Amino acid sequence: MSEALLIRVAFPRGAYSGGELGAPEELPSPARLHAAFVAAAAGGPYATVEGRVLEAQKAHRGAVRWLEEHEPLGIIPPGTRSVAYRARRYRLRAAVNHANETDFEPLCALDGPITYGWPAPGRAVLESLQELAPEVTHVGRADSTAIVTVSLGDMDAEAPGVLVRLPGRGPGRPLRIATAGRFDALATAHRRALRAGRHVSGPQSKQAADQPVESAGEEATELRRFARAPIAGSWPFAEAWQVKFSARLPRWALRLDRRVAVAVAVHRAIVAAIGTDVPAFVSGRDGDGPLRGPGHLAIHLLPGAAGETPGLVLGLPAGVPEADRATLLDALDSRPTVGLGRRELHLEPPAIGPAMPFWSAEGTDLATVVPMVLDTAGTPRRGLWSLDDAVLCSVGYALRGVLEDQGVAWGRGWGFRQGLVTELRDRDVQARGRRVAGSASQFVHRAPPGDLMVAVDARVTLGDLAPAPGGLLALGRARHLGGGLLVPVEDGAP
Repeated sequence: MSEALLIRVAFPRGAYSGGELGAPEELPSPARLHAAFVAAAAGGPYATVEGRVLEAQKAHRGAVRWLEEHEPLGIIPPGTRSVAYRARRYRLRAAVNHANETDFEPLCALDGPITYGWPAPGRAVLESLQELAPEVTHVGRADSTAIVTVSLGDMDAEAPGVLVRLPGRGPGRPLRIATAGRFDALATAHRRALRAGRHVSGPQSKQAADQPVESAGEEATELRRFARAPIAGSWPFAEAWQVKFSARLPRWALRLDRRVAVAVAVHRAIVAAIGTDVPAFVSGRDGDGPLRGPGHLAIHLLPGAAGETPGLVLGLPAGVPEADRATLLDALDSRPTVGLGRRELHLEPPAIGPAMPFWSAEGTDLATVVPMVLDTAGTPRRGLWSLDDAVLCSVGYALRGVLEDQGVAWGRGWGFRQGLVTELRDRDVQARGRRVAGSASQFVHRAPPGDLMVAVDARVTLGDLAPAPGGLLALGRARHLGGGLLVPVEDGAP
């Protein structure tokens, strides 16, 4: 943790209104905040008159340019909720019988201020930005009034809720930042907009159309990804994509014994939407054989509140190539059709986030929503082996990549499994299992003929195997297709 320049933006209306290329923004980007400071410096009471325009004084111009010469460290966002208007509005203009049809401006409700962090500047820059901050009247559209304050403070990149600037693609928010030359680009565009226009005749019997003003566009800006700082340590999944259905699920699909079937139907819809050249991590196949290792796409129905249709979570394994990730994203953007009995539902485009953490609850105890089918059923010829041991063994299989990164050599047979259970108990991993009555086949998609299948409700504590609480994880044979999803439960709850 180090000292940083903190720019705090509060919206008295409790909402932010802004958009880029016709798409509403949830949060103002650092580039938009930079533009607000440019307007305050070059259009506020401290500016001086130069011909037909106002010019920022030297100290203020230097301070705003400092923001574009140093990339922001991160953002502390509030809770947000976008508001979409289905209605259109019509405003009468000066000309008769020519209504002005427009959309409502996009709006995003916020439950608090937004804090932007930059590296700590020199004293002169800090004082100039503090002088300009009260002159920032709005960020985004003109009705998006704002109160801006500038101070020095600490920004902990690992604190919950902090979005840090990260390289490459992945989960998070893509936001524009101002780069060197942005101040000059905005000032030049402003000068062009204020040039005297031509005197020409207007259209007959009709009000003249609005003339758009030439802007600086995206000149001297770049996209950056802001997301939670990655947590040290490996985990089976790198990203969690939350997907909603276009309509309510049929009642039968909400039963626990049909969750695997729903996940299989979603998987088939995704494969059909991709068409040819389905990535191996999606198909689960490596050539003619099954894909080995942890690199599978996982599909699970999330627990839903009473009366609400649960959504989906897709767990993307670590190390998926960018081209394969883009293929899956394009397929979901096409809203694939899922056949569930006689009904057809569409999948909505995903909301992308990290898989570690995924759950907001901080409890250390995890329990299965849908019963898990044990990876290894039966008992060894020698030694004791309980149902709890079998659940612990499944925990080890689900976290194989984590264990191998920590030096555990993988093997086969009952001797290895018994040693794996001992290793996990030494690492303070705990598990309890309760056998589920009835056929276990309803909780697994496919199994070799003659295999013994045992379904259990499990409760586990991962100990030091989890680098942080709240990671997306499932256990058992159907952990990639609807079975064994672990959710946090309160410590001590039955």
